[in-house]
Amino acid sequence: LIMAGRNDYIASIDIGTDKIAVLVAEKEDDVRLRIIGNNISPSDGVRRGSISAIDSLSRAISKAVDQTQKSFDLEIGLVRVNLSDTHLTCIDGNGKIPINEIVTTDDVDKVLESASAITTPTNKEKLHTIKKKFIINGDHIVDNPKDMEAEVLESKVHIVTVSSASVRNIENCLKQCDLMVDRIVLDPIANSEAMLTQEEKDGGVCLIDFGAGVTSYSVFQEEGIVRSGIIPMGGDDVTQEVAFAFDTSFEEAKRLKEDYGYAKSSTIKGEQFVEFVQAANKDSHQLSNLQLSEVIEETYVDILLTLKNELRHHNLEANIKSGFVLCGGGAQAFGFEELVRKFFTRRVKIGVVQRDRISGLETILMDYRYASSIGLLLHQEDLPQTDFVMLKERNGVMGKIKKVLLNF
Repeated sequence: LIMAGRNDYIASIDIGTDKIAVLVAEKEDDVRLRIIGNNISPSDGVRRGSISAIDSLSRAISKAVDQTQKSFDLEIGLVRVNLSDTHLTCIDGNGKIPINEIVTTDDVDKVLESASAITTPTNKEKLHTIKKKFIINGDHIVDNPKDMEAEVLESKVHIVTVSSASVRNIENCLKQCDLMVDRIVLDPIANSEAMLTQEEKDGGVCLIDFGAGVTSYSVFQEEGIVRSGIIPMGGDDVTQEVAFAFDTSFEEAKRLKEDYGYAKSSTIKGEQFVEFVQAANKDSHQLSNLQLSEVIEETYVDILLTLKNELRHHNLEANIKSGFVLCGGGAQAFGFEELVRKFFTRRVKIGVVQRDRISGLETILMDYRYASSIGLLLHQEDLPQTDFVMLKERNGVMGKIKKVLLNF
């Protein structure tokens, strides 16, 4: 029996509006992981990325975890989990200190501490404090300034705060499942760990994850992450619009969207007519895949417009020189890549999991539904969080796993 939670094993749970994805990996060496267990199950109790019913969700998570444990002969005790909070805020903290000739470890700690010293409102807490690049003497950007000659050292950190309620909800939910929280990671940050190369980040890139309930994004520039955001619209909104336009059920609309819909109607080669059932009279009707795709495209454009406005508001659109990387269920729609390319007039590609730090079955690595769980496994430790509360060890079966993975 393998215990996920010992220092050589690690488990992640991606809690989505539509699905729960569980992964377990073992440490091959200091850098690489190998996936040894996986499961995807339906989600429940999540609306627009946020927990709406703890009981329903904890039952869904327990089921997904149990199935993983049975199928792969594992015991999961400690997990990394994602969070989508539409009320998140991102702040860049700046630190600046004088240096006595050579930068010491102590100087680095001091400048980071000064950059991180930002007070948060009582109903919010810091989820991430991410170290960015350092600046020496006002103009020289470096990754690690230690032992370098300097008069002034500056540092920037990217601080993400989320509502305390959303963090407590996740902790309470996992507690009901007899699981302990190793760390909670913002969803777009987890995705970026799996999907983006350092080269893309340095060149200025925006990663967009089109989920069922929400669309999340993160923007990187040479200095590091500059912005994350979560838009409360996703694939379910597209389905809802189709249901409304053709007077059909949500399930039937989803089938039409996935089987016959295009995200960009002009990419349709030949018009075809599709049979479907209306909600009211159960008679069979026909619709054109062109009409269907026009409705789908309109809703996707609404989501992209919201994103564009956010990027403009934060003066980021011009800096996305490496273009856009797309992931999530919505990005699988026919013609979607083309739609985003035309909309932003930038380079666009569908994201693939970077293989330099993770291995496993190709069917898992290629499956877009696991991207966020893979990102959670790969997530590197942020700067230490003084106000981050970890779940206390309990006396349940999982509480007996003493070797908790803290400094993976």
